[in-house]
Amino acid sequence: MSDADDGGRGGIFYGWVIVWAAFTILFVSFGAAYSFTAFFTPLQDEFGATRGDTSLVFGIAGFLYFFLGAFSGPAGDRLGPKPVVVFGAIVAALGLYFAATATRIEQVYWGYGLGVGVGVGCMYVPAVGAVQRWFARRRATASGLAITGIGVGTFVAPFAAHELIQLLDWRQTYIVLAIIVLVLGIVSGLLLENSPAARGLHPDGSRLPPASRDSAPSLDVRAARRTLPIWLVYFGSLLVSIGLFMPFVHLKPFARDIGLSATTGIWIVSSIGIGSILGRMLLGPIAERFGRKPVVLALYIGLAAIFLFWYVSTSLWMLIFFGIVFGTLYGGFVALAPALLADYYGVEHAGGILGFVYSSVAVGALIGNPIAGYLYDAARNYDLPILIGAGLCAAGAICILAMPSPGRWRAARFGAE
Repeated sequence: MSDADDGGRGGIFYGWVIVWAAFTILFVSFGAAYSFTAFFTPLQDEFGATRGDTSLVFGIAGFLYFFLGAFSGPAGDRLGPKPVVVFGAIVAALGLYFAATATRIEQVYWGYGLGVGVGVGCMYVPAVGAVQRWFARRRATASGLAITGIGVGTFVAPFAAHELIQLLDWRQTYIVLAIIVLVLGIVSGLLLENSPAARGLHPDGSRLPPASRDSAPSLDVRAARRTLPIWLVYFGSLLVSIGLFMPFVHLKPFARDIGLSATTGIWIVSSIGIGSILGRMLLGPIAERFGRKPVVLALYIGLAAIFLFWYVSTSLWMLIFFGIVFGTLYGGFVALAPALLADYYGVEHAGGILGFVYSSVAVGALIGNPIAGYLYDAARNYDLPILIGAGLCAAGAICILAMPSPGRWRAARFGAE
């Protein structure tokens, strides 16, 4: 790295340590969350639950970890991300341990649903928000690399959990996950710092403050909620998110319904992780060249199209293709959302604004999977849930299309920057 990238101190710019810490936090937290597909059938068999009832476990967790971002984000802005993330790691580990001791499906709701939901909710947004403040020119790339942790967790955790369940059982596997989340979550959380100013640095490791929109006024959550772009992002995210998490829970049962093995179904879900890694790493630089808004619009349109492809999928290769493409689009959506919001509202209150928008994703995560499960229980197929997912992604694209460009919007609000 050049001096311009290390703050002139002859070492690695600490922002990249922040990226690595955030990567690890998201890897362990979302790895624990998205490993749920490996536990779906064991939980269903253990407690005699329907697919709708079992899906609600993940729905509760997903709702909480996105909804709580509205509170953990501002807490990370105010207190710094370190204590919030460490607290989240402890809560998530305790939730996994409690789920391992469950004797009724309702106790899994409290353990996995509440514990993992609250824990991940305290880990996710503060870690991602911290990354936004350490970078300006390279924000989309840095954010994409950090959030790649979710993709790696999605790829590794379902298969690893499936193999551990075969070797041990689902209860012991939850305990193993609890230990991993506790140790790696705390160690990585302690590496986080809220801003480069604490180390006498500037974003990107530059010797000079950024001569860009990052040095211009930022809006806090209350002011942002009085503007149009944040509500268009909010409702677009809400619509897309109702179907967005369906494959993480229902793709494995779908594969079994068409005659594929449980192990094959796990590999199909893990293929989402492969695509997610690609999306988070590749789409950040693309968005830096072509703009975050048009790339996010293309992602929403692509999600609608790939849901239609899932609807006609009848073989292993089609589902693998779906998983990789869906993962790429999903990964890009998650990676670009923080940077897109920063384009409009600046970075000073990045955690709080991101947390507010992610509350819309929380609602989608809560209702989407249980609805899909109950519709399956009623019709014995996933046709209607998949088509609903496609239609809602298309509606989300309309919301993004209606947004003004970030540059013109900021110029109208703040004047020339």
